[in-house]
Amino acid sequence: MPFVEIEDGRIYYESHGKGLPLVLIHGAWASHEWWRWQVPALSRHYRVLSLDVRGHGKSSPLKAASSVEDFAADLQVFLEKIETREVVLVGWSMGGLISMQYCLNYPSEVKALILIATRGHRNPFLKFHIIQQYLQARLSLFTAFSSPRQYYREPEKFPSETRDWLAMEVRKMLSPTAPKEVFDWIMADFANNPRENYFRVARSIWNWRADNSLRDIKAPTLIMVGENDTMTPPRFSRLLNAAIPDSRLIIVGKASHYLALEQPERVNGEIIEFLKGLGY
Repeated sequence: MPFVEIEDGRIYYESHGKGLPLVLIHGAWASHEWWRWQVPALSRHYRVLSLDVRGHGKSSPLKAASSVEDFAADLQVFLEKIETREVVLVGWSMGGLISMQYCLNYPSEVKALILIATRGHRNPFLKFHIIQQYLQARLSLFTAFSSPRQYYREPEKFPSETRDWLAMEVRKMLSPTAPKEVFDWIMADFANNPRENYFRVARSIWNWRADNSLRDIKAPTLIMVGENDTMTPPRFSRLLNAAIPDSRLIIVGKASHYLALEQPERVNGEIIEFLKGLGY
């Protein structure tokens, strides 16, 4: 399995296809696996690099709360180690925050930005929502087991209240029209990959904001959001579109926060069309 050594840890990644580099950065509590419906289509045109952000998937865990700036620094080390420069970044949710921060830090290295269901401005309700989720998870997820690792080894023994809580949270992120196979896959992924550092990841991102710095982003930018997204509502994407000079906004109908899973053909098509329009 391919890993890149970084300070105090390592980053897991996968590479598919050939050509110009396209780097996919997932959202919080997800992993490179969440791009499973993008990689086959995009890798027919590009070299697609999908990585696990520190604290996620197969990468090193977080020992304490980090920051978006640190995640962007990890990305820089990762790209240096694999000798890849001048990339297109595709960031979903938290991945969008990391992509924007990286673009602000290393503007000459980013050929284009694609931001999916994310934000660049403060969300005053995010901190409360995450704390509420965390407390609910603690009550339903951890009281039945002595440690999260035991729970990881025995996913089939989840108590019914845990499954109910997970299902409720997933449905909040999906549109009612989302295919059942998407819901089932997300449930299985969450069940088999418990986020032991849930709160550390949340604390790493909840106060991040770019605000006026967004005007300094010069890379051509495609912004996509589901019209029914309740985690990062379309108003945040409209703010991004107004702030980033060379940007285009697409609001995807009948989609929510997990639009890349709900409508992969639409998302993949928009990405490819956007990049081809840039000559990339």
